[in-house]
Amino acid sequence: MISGDKIKFGEEFCERTCRPYLLNKTIMLTPQLFEEDNGLFTYTSECPGIFFEEDDEPESIYHLFGNDLKSIYDCEVIPATDEDIAKIQKQQTEDENARNKEYEGMAEFYSKLNN
Repeated sequence: MISGDKIKFGEEFCERTCRPYLLNKTIMLTPQLFEEDNGLFTYTSECPGIFFEEDDEPESIYHLFGNDLKSIYDCEVIPATDEDIAKIQKQQTEDENARNKEYEGMAEFYSKLNN
């Protein structure tokens, strides 16, 4: 599964995971950032996932369906279209531009403090 794919949640999945609010909903996977710890240090990695407002945090496909994706049960995976992938890429570019602008503002602020 990749960002841009969509998941239509089935009855068995919703029942087994106690998420009745997802039944028959179709949600697009989007790039989500997660902290990982290898025992020596923590780093951030990107993985397709879903941000659930109910939980107030993102869940990767591995959180949702298990590391081997066996817990997908009766959910339907709808492959991303070229349009879906373009939307994801556009959003990533906009997010990166906003972060860069914020970093530039912070650098300018600290530069003024030090002068």
